[in-house]
Formats: sequence, C-alpha cells, structure tokens
Amino acid sequence: MSDLLPTVPAPLLLLLAALAVVPVIVLWKLLATAGLIGLTQWAVITQTEDPTAVMVVVGVPALVLVSLLRRTAHRSTRSPLSRPPLYLRRLEVTR
Repeated sequence: MSDLLPTVPAPLLLLLAALAVVPVIVLWKLLATAGLIGLTQWAVITQTEDPTAVMVVVGVPALVLVSLLRRTAHRSTRSPLSRPPLYLRRLEVTR
C-alpha cells in the first residue's frame, strides 16, 4: 500500500511548512498590534476626561497609518522607468 504513494523529499516538506507558517506569523503580529492599539485607546478614553489625551491616543495611530498608506500608494504609482531627480544627478556625476 505504501509503495503506491509518492514520496515527497524532506527538504521540500520543510520548505512548504515554512511557507505555510510565515502568513500565520504575519497575521498574528498584525492582530496583536491592532489589539494593543485598541486596548490602549479604550483604556485612555474610559479613564480620562482630558481631550488632549484622547486626541493623542486616537490621532497618533491614524497619522502612522496615513503615512504608511501614502508611502505605499506613492511607490505603486511610480513606473519602473521614472527615477527621482537625485538618481539622475548621481547618474550624471558618475559618467
């Protein structure tokens, strides 16, 4: 019976297992970070009446998210042939 099943090499199995674990770890880190941010916001909003503290605890994660999204959007809209001016200046100097 076992002669009919194809055998998969051990290194290939280890590679596939590692590739399966990576998304799980990334998702776990994302959920843990979101949970800590939410817990911090909940604690500050429920424990203080200071509007400045509430604005800071809600605003800082929002600003970080906006900057990351802008950076990601800026990178994706740039074509592979377009280069920043600094790259062109460096290219001219090296010629």
